Formats: sequence, structure tokens, C-alpha cells
Amino acid sequence: MVAGLWGYGRWRQASIPPLDRLALDAAYPQMPADAHHRYVNLPVDYADESRGRYRAFYVLSPHFDPNGPVVFFLTDGQMELVGPNPDFSFFDEQLPGLSYVLIGHRGHDPTLFPEVYPGGKLDLRRAMNLYGSWQRVEDIERVRQDMVAAKLLPPDGRIMIFGASGAGVLAQQYLQRYGQHVIRTLLVSTGAPDLARGHGWTYARHLAELDPQAAASLAQIARRGHGEPPGLAYMTFQLGREGRSGLAKIDEVLHAELRHNPLPYAWNALNPRLNWRLIRTLLGLPAADAVRVRMYELLGADLQNPAIAHSEDLPLYVWSSRILSDYLDAHVPLPDLRLDRSRYDGEVLVISGKDDVVFSPAIGQAIAAAYPKGRWLVIPGGHRLERDPGYQHAVRRAFFLHGLQARDTAALLDSPPSAN
Repeated sequence: MVAGLWGYGRWRQASIPPLDRLALDAAYPQMPADAHHRYVNLPVDYADESRGRYRAFYVLSPHFDPNGPVVFFLTDGQMELVGPNPDFSFFDEQLPGLSYVLIGHRGHDPTLFPEVYPGGKLDLRRAMNLYGSWQRVEDIERVRQDMVAAKLLPPDGRIMIFGASGAGVLAQQYLQRYGQHVIRTLLVSTGAPDLARGHGWTYARHLAELDPQAAASLAQIARRGHGEPPGLAYMTFQLGREGRSGLAKIDEVLHAELRHNPLPYAWNALNPRLNWRLIRTLLGLPAADAVRVRMYELLGADLQNPAIAHSEDLPLYVWSSRILSDYLDAHVPLPDLRLDRSRYDGEVLVISGKDDVVFSPAIGQAIAAAYPKGRWLVIPGGHRLERDPGYQHAVRRAFFLHGLQARDTAALLDSPPSAN
């Protein structure tokens, strides 16, 4: 009974829009300011700095060395990974042995903006503005400037960037405005809305390209009107992110649905990560509004086309169109994500997973080709590149420490694991 009341109280608290935020001279109790945990006051709105400032923070990796290469480990609005007490084991696994910087994200707990909720109600256009990715780009640059002033970067103030998935798009946005400060960039399992549109592609990958049988099964189930389309699409998408093992689970669930057997779907839905009803509820909370802003930025142009938005061959779009229905119904303007990649003269390595359910390797190749010093690598694995971690660690370290032209890097890139 007590546990139930406590849980209900926490839920109610999470459902209430923020009324205030951290004072500009304060620190979060769980994160006192020290050599590795730094605070900086940034504009709420870079287009109108008279609107005030908010208390932002960034965190340096446990073995951070300001004299060596420094990597900005970027996260975008979809990635709620950086809080006052980040899980360094996850980040160390991505960039082993490297000095990196994590930046708290505007709109992610605990950095919510009361300005987005006039009268206690979400204002979609304010959310798009204040939680938008171009504001995030400016935050990243101000953190870089703060580190230069604190002598936490090499004398030239130049950095390196790592961005995966949606953060890979954010990395490309940062290069558009501040590429002169970046030596080299690693983009992993990512896409590019503008390049996809230029090629006549959708932003996300068609399931039929990866698993024609699964795509056909989803279409057949939809024609029958059986099951819960967004729930099945959500489960298909999340399982697909696991690579080949997830695709096998998808086939099991879909074959059972075709036989009117709901048990495999129900069994998998016991996993909170795969439970559509739970996720839809969580994405309705104020703490998830920045997540929805970034989703709308990246998917909105495609979702405005009903023929695309409701295609069973694009499971991500089927369930995202439900999550973003208020933005779509209100025709909220989208940011301009067209980028001129030819202006950036640093090195770019783009790594794609052969079995990535989110992004086709073709878009990774197109991104690499758009940069003057771009290199594309396709390796086995799904969206999370779950295979061959030793090889991936070696490639990332060699690239960040020595660059594309170094002998060790070139040898690794020329002999990737078999994608068969």
C-alpha cells in the first residue's frame, strides 16, 4: 500500500509541468561542482538573449586529460543519457581510453524549461524553439568556449566529435556552424534528412530492404485488421534495433500474429522497453517533451505525407505518427536541416551497420561522400553495432588518436569483419 502510494506520488510529480529551475548560482545536490562536474549559465533562447539564462552543466570523463585529444560525446533530444550522475561504463564502452565530454541536454530531466508551459500547458511552438536542435548546437559551442577559457582544451581550442543515431545528425548540424573548431568527426549508425530527401529516400529505412518477409507479414496483418498496429510496429522497430537476433524474434511474433496467436506478442510486451502502452504514456510526460521535439524535427517531413506515415514497411513511422499527432495536427513548422557539407575540411568517418533497421547503409555512404574528407565503413551488426566490439574499439581509438591517413587506421578500415 505504501509503495503504491509512493509510486503514484512520483507519477503525479512527473506529470506536472515545471514551475521553476535551478538557480544560476546553485548546483544539483547529487552533483556538486568540482574538477569533473562543471556548471555554465547559457541563454534560454539564442535568438533573444534577453529572455534570460538557465543553469547548464557538463561532465568530463573520469580520466580526462586536457592536453590530449578531446572528444565531445554528443547526445540529441532522443537520448536521455546525460544526467548529474551519468553511467560512465556505457560511455567508456563507446570511447575506450579516450578523454570525452558529456553535456546535459536542455529539456531533459532535470533541466526543464517553465517557458515551454505557459499557464501550465505545453506550447508546441515554444517547445520546438527552446528545445530545438539549433539551440542545442549553440549550447555545445558555448561549452567549448567555456572549456577554452578554463584551459580544458588544447591551446587551439579544437575538438573532435562522436555522434551516433540522431546525435550523428546533430554532429552534422554542429559542423555546419562551427566546423572550423573540429579536427575530425565519427558518425555511427546515423542518417541525414536533407540527403535522404535529395535522393528520393525516406529518412528511416524500409523494413522490406532488410527483411522482406517481415514487411510482407506486417502488411498482411494490417489488411486483416488484426492486433494493435502501432503496438506491433513499435515492438518490431525496437526488436529490429538488436540486429539479427532481434529480427529472428520479429519473425516469431509476426508468424504467431498471422495464426491469431497473441502469446508471443504478449510475452515480449512484458519487457517495459517493448511495451507500447507504457512507452506511449511515458512519452506524454513533460520530461519527454524534448524527445518528441527531436523526433518531430527528424521525422516530421516524412510523417506529413499520409502515404508514408502509415506504411507498414516503415514501423518507426507507424507508431511515431501517434506520438507526434499533436505536432502534425497543428502543422508546427519544421527547422531547416539542409546542410552544406562541402564547407567542412576535417576528417569524417561514417560507420553503418549492415542490418541496421533504422538507417540504410546507403545513407551512410551518401553522408561520407558529401564531406571532402569523408570515409565510409559498413560492418556487420544492427543499429547498436552489437557485433565485433574489439574491432570497433580499435577503429575508434585509431581514428581519434591518429586520423584516417595513419597506417594503423587505414589497415583497420581496409580489413573490416565480413558483413556476410
